[in-house]
Amino acid sequence: MKYIKAYKIASLLMLMVSFTSCNEDFLKVEDLDDLDLSTVYQSEEDLTLALNNLYFSLPNLDIEDPLFSIDANQAYIIPYFWTDDAIHRNIANPADNQGSDFNWSDSRRSLRTFYRYHDIANINFFLEALPGATFETESNRERFAAEARFFRAWIYETMVLAYGDVPLVTSTLSASDNPSRTPRQEVFDFVISELSEIEDQLPESYSGEDIGRITKGAALALKSRAYLNALGWHSDPNALYQGAEEACSKIINSNVYSLVDGIDGFKEQFTPESDLTSPETILTTIYIKGINVSRIALQFSPRDLYKGPNGSGNNQRRPGFTSDFIEEVQTINGLFPKDDPTYDPANPWVNRDPRLEATVRLPLDEYLGTDGINNDIFLPHPFYGDTRDRVQGSNNNPTGYGFKKYTDYYMDNNIEGDADLKIIRYSEVLLMYAEALAGQGKDAEALPFLDQVRERVGMPKYADIGLPTVTRGTTGNTMIDAILLERRYEFAGEGPQRWFDIWRYKLGSQVIGTVYGIPDDVNLPGDLTGPKYDSSDLEIYQRVWNDNYYLLPIYIPFLDDNVNLTQNPGY
Repeated sequence: MKYIKAYKIASLLMLMVSFTSCNEDFLKVEDLDDLDLSTVYQSEEDLTLALNNLYFSLPNLDIEDPLFSIDANQAYIIPYFWTDDAIHRNIANPADNQGSDFNWSDSRRSLRTFYRYHDIANINFFLEALPGATFETESNRERFAAEARFFRAWIYETMVLAYGDVPLVTSTLSASDNPSRTPRQEVFDFVISELSEIEDQLPESYSGEDIGRITKGAALALKSRAYLNALGWHSDPNALYQGAEEACSKIINSNVYSLVDGIDGFKEQFTPESDLTSPETILTTIYIKGINVSRIALQFSPRDLYKGPNGSGNNQRRPGFTSDFIEEVQTINGLFPKDDPTYDPANPWVNRDPRLEATVRLPLDEYLGTDGINNDIFLPHPFYGDTRDRVQGSNNNPTGYGFKKYTDYYMDNNIEGDADLKIIRYSEVLLMYAEALAGQGKDAEALPFLDQVRERVGMPKYADIGLPTVTRGTTGNTMIDAILLERRYEFAGEGPQRWFDIWRYKLGSQVIGTVYGIPDDVNLPGDLTGPKYDSSDLEIYQRVWNDNYYLLPIYIPFLDDNVNLTQNPGY
């Protein structure tokens, strides 16, 4: 049985169980408003259930459901639409487009995603209860604290990137408390200090039902992310690169993690076959069928896909990759299509980086139809003669390039995906390590780690063909440009990594602009020079960058709730 089954069921019942854990008459009525640390969280069992509940603070894959994606859990995929690689065509009323139109304001619901003080309050309450609880296995007390502190560091690390100065709250507050914003540097220092203190209090791995809990590797990987994500504002970038190098080297030298060979190994990371077994997984959100599930297939797929015998509703398929991303995915020769004389615009999907096909639902793709036997074809172009997939349709993919990761053709219900979300994979550690080295001018040391990620999927090593010349979205450092390009290929449609890269290297003005989709020429689906679909009637395509966006606005209701909060500049 998956570990998640135990902890998710327990978490849903946590309050009922913990509130009745004392040996009192079960008919006795207690006023739940009077519950405090003297009546709950008293035993190791109580604290186990409470800790399991904190795992809900990890992000999930949903992108549209306001109850579960924004209010309850961190909607991990939303920032992917805050990049040059993707866009989201939300026609809901009122339309929010998940912020992908860059028409940002302090009333945009999707921009509040990472302001997570409800989770911070739960974690602080847990940590304050921990010292007074009775433990049968005393060694668990320190590990429980380390896991909880990891979640708190996780949340603050993202808030530092997204909002800058935020209130640093490390103890429970009264209803009348209104904390002011703490300087960004101080919150960052807290995150690094917490992760440094807990890394040796966490095991490198678990066994049995504990597989999937927070490990030392997860703490080190988050520390590396924190160092690199601070590059956009920190005064000492060399110290940040050094810190990331040290954290990543500990993971790599532990020999706990490895890449799974081949493009099939890459594809496997987004299916249930890799759940809790993949040597690539460093941090994951665990799903299990019928208990804790993802609606990603509903939100990403072509309309008629994934409707098994228990399927429900029409698929939304509102997200799409941009032509900027599609046209910058290399050929199998390690060249951009525009630079490769073998590239054929009439047959553009052959001889490309294999991750393109594994990541993107491409025009004319075949897929298993609704009868579960015969194949269907994805036909987004208005001239294909089939209305189901057209980019012009109200619910349809806005660019003609769909999302594919974490969708399973054989699921019984398109709102119950159960492939675990791989939040941090080992390939990210390898690329962060390469970036940390390159940032210090150690290009020769960085190159093998960059090439290791490429070799896994059959792409030529840069050691053999030379580094690419990145002209769009350049940092001015050729090696770092190549690493960021590789991150685009490796993590496309998977999470917020591209958002991280744009924000920390201040690439917004270079890469954010009008979004284009499939070529107008129906006979040349890979046309690089002719006009492309841009749906001029949709404002979401006409994106304009503003440097204010390097910080998200504080959502108006949060300002209303705390008189000591101030808004970020420009909102």
